[in-house]
Amino acid sequence: MTELKAKEDILALRQLPKLKSLLKKYRQVKTMQSGLLQLSELASTVTDMAAFYAELKSVIKTLLITDSFHITLINSKDNLELAHCHNPEEIRLHDHLKVADWRKCLTGMVFESEKPMHCSAKERLALAKSVDIFLYGSSCVDWLGVPLRRGSQVIGVLALQSYDDKLYFDEYDCQLLEFIALHLVTAIDRVRSRELLEQSILQRTETLTEMNKQLQVEIAERKKAVKMHKALLSISEITANSQDIDCFYRAIHQEINTLLPAKNLYIALLDTGDNKDSSIVTFPYYDDEKVHTPLPRMLGFGLTELAMNAVAPTLITEDEVFYLSEQGEITSEALTIDYPKNKMPQAWLAAPLMEDGKIFGILAIQHYQDSQAYQQSDLTLIRFISQHVDTAILRKRSQAEIKKHHEKLENTVNQRTQELQASNLNLRMQIDERRKAEAQLYYEAHHDGLTKLPNRAMFSDRLSYALRHLKRHPDQRFAVLFIDLDRFKMINDTLGHHAGDEFLIEIALRLQDCVRDNDILARLGGDEFVILLDSLQCQYDIEEVASRIITAIAKPFSLGGHTLYSNASIGIAQCSSHYKDSHEILRDADAAMYQAKNLGRGRYVFFDESMREKLIASMTLEQELRIAITESQFELHYQQISNLTLTNTIGFEALLRWQHPTKGLLTPSEFLYMAEETGMILDIEAWVIKEVSQQLKSWQQNTEYFNAFIGINLSGRHLVQANQLNKLIKQIKDAAIEPHRLILEFNESAFAQQSELALKNLRRLKDFGVKLALDDYGAGSSSLNFLHNYPFEFIKLDRSFVRTLNTNNKNLSLVKALHDLGSNFGYHLVAEGIESEEMLKKLQNAGCEFGQGFHISRPIKMPRIITESEVIVKVSA
Repeated sequence: MTELKAKEDILALRQLPKLKSLLKKYRQVKTMQSGLLQLSELASTVTDMAAFYAELKSVIKTLLITDSFHITLINSKDNLELAHCHNPEEIRLHDHLKVADWRKCLTGMVFESEKPMHCSAKERLALAKSVDIFLYGSSCVDWLGVPLRRGSQVIGVLALQSYDDKLYFDEYDCQLLEFIALHLVTAIDRVRSRELLEQSILQRTETLTEMNKQLQVEIAERKKAVKMHKALLSISEITANSQDIDCFYRAIHQEINTLLPAKNLYIALLDTGDNKDSSIVTFPYYDDEKVHTPLPRMLGFGLTELAMNAVAPTLITEDEVFYLSEQGEITSEALTIDYPKNKMPQAWLAAPLMEDGKIFGILAIQHYQDSQAYQQSDLTLIRFISQHVDTAILRKRSQAEIKKHHEKLENTVNQRTQELQASNLNLRMQIDERRKAEAQLYYEAHHDGLTKLPNRAMFSDRLSYALRHLKRHPDQRFAVLFIDLDRFKMINDTLGHHAGDEFLIEIALRLQDCVRDNDILARLGGDEFVILLDSLQCQYDIEEVASRIITAIAKPFSLGGHTLYSNASIGIAQCSSHYKDSHEILRDADAAMYQAKNLGRGRYVFFDESMREKLIASMTLEQELRIAITESQFELHYQQISNLTLTNTIGFEALLRWQHPTKGLLTPSEFLYMAEETGMILDIEAWVIKEVSQQLKSWQQNTEYFNAFIGINLSGRHLVQANQLNKLIKQIKDAAIEPHRLILEFNESAFAQQSELALKNLRRLKDFGVKLALDDYGAGSSSLNFLHNYPFEFIKLDRSFVRTLNTNNKNLSLVKALHDLGSNFGYHLVAEGIESEEMLKKLQNAGCEFGQGFHISRPIKMPRIITESEVIVKVSA
């Protein structure tokens, strides 16, 4: 038993150091836990960083062997800055840390290395000797520093110093200090965040307090403005409602008293009367606790006159006078007028009453007890009030004058009412007549006067509406029919315009029977009618209406005892979204109508894009033709005319050619029809006559062509258009050539319309001396009337007729007959288009005297000899 106990004692003695060690660690952990809890409570309760650092020393002292420490944190410039220092031994350290280069001290080395550092006094001296750090007389025997980390970033350093040579830091102190540093950063951030929050709350509170003060001022000003607005509104209502002037002034006084201390108020007005040199001051309203209402008086030197002379809001207080200018500036001066002391108020405020820039009185309020009753800011208010009061007073004056003249006006009104009633009755009748006239004018402006159908303006308007409707409803269909009547001009020319009008009226009636109620029939002018067919289901609907129209127009007409017939050519343009306006669809329908005419009349044709291309080509040709005339792009080719018996040359025919810039050489068949349509043919023929004249002049020096003549094809316009023949004769005269060397050729179409006028003008040309030729004989009707009645010297057989001689002997007999008639009527035959020797022989045997064609000579450009006169002109130019 004793032995067992001894063994237990020995075992207990062996475990005693271990138990003591465990007890020591437990106490250390307990101490650390207590310190960290204290640190956490400190971070939760303290709101100021200075107080936090002051309480931190007790936590450090509890956990570590010394309470001498300092904390540095990085600032916004990335430099270390001393945040707190608790170092009783080295009070100089605080001043030094403000200016030292942190990279040359132990704290800076910890921050740069981002690692804990333990340094004894001996190690410090070694670092100082190697110039790694600077010494500043520090007396600590041991130094320990650890970095302060926020995540992965080092934000500062926590350092301990020991000044007791018996107390040194060990590894446990380093680990403990690192642990404290970890929690210290969290505590610092929490305290600093709370400190910033309280500062922000304090600043926000101050801002809100200041805003509240401003808001209170604004509320006071708003209340004052509302109060003023209410008072001014009341003044306006008083002006409108009050009948008695005294009640009016009293009510205004009450309203002003709500804005300013206005127990004592008076209104003084100037009355010049008939004498403009002297003015009297009257007081229509005077409410004062000391002074009774003054009697009217002459202008003097009182307070009232002071404000009137200033013509500005005036404030008198404490023997000083303040004035408010128009620009809002306040000026002051000493009160110098002699005023009775017993009547002098402590404060006096007035503003002028103005009318058209001139003063007619003042509004004044006064206070006998308080010299501060009115402030300088009230000058603006009293001026604002006076502006409304003077308006109200002037309005009351105007109302009084209106009331004064009301009875007189009422009598006048009663007198004139009866006159106006009579005039009004007459005026109503005139208005009714005017409305009827306007309706008639509108009807006439939108309808044809003859047929009473809608005219072009109304039709274009309805067509534009249909196009707009089509854009909103693409499934809708409509079409435009453009109708032109055949033989209308013949009816006008033969039976007269009255018969033509009756014809058009009958046409309108027949067309109305052919269309539906919802369709629009209009007359554009002349013999042109248009129809807008709406609500179509298919193209057959259009064709049915067009066929009915053609059938109706083809029926005979009975006019003035005559039975007449006509046809209708109809162009149809169907609706399409590509049309932009009514003009485009009318243009296309018109083009289709002309196509129907060309195809033989009495038919309808639908427009297609090829017609548009033809129109564009026609417009392009017209434009290019005008440029060709301006730039003289034409040239003449001369074809020889020979005596078929003697085989010698007697002259030439000038054939026109157009040297087109892109298409090359063009013959007249490709462009002359456009020149005829547009009237440009006259300009072209003038150029031809000029060129031929110059050619004839050049031949005067050439014995070969000295007596040769040149034939020119001319338009019938020279024979039927007014003054055109005179221009032709004048141009030939001015050319200074022999007229008999010119042969002017006309075809049968020149005499078809106005044969008598054409014959008269042909004889004038004959008398002038030129030779005349009938061109293209045998191609048309070829009347024998042209052979014996017209003064032609040459009858030119058309090439189409000459070409038939190869196969038709009857026509050869006709040539012989024409030759025999020429002997009696005085003309010569000229055959065109001789292209073979066989044809030449037949013409010679038939007696044809002259001829031209490719077999004899092809058209060529003739060289022209420049005359002496042309050389002189060129040199002078």
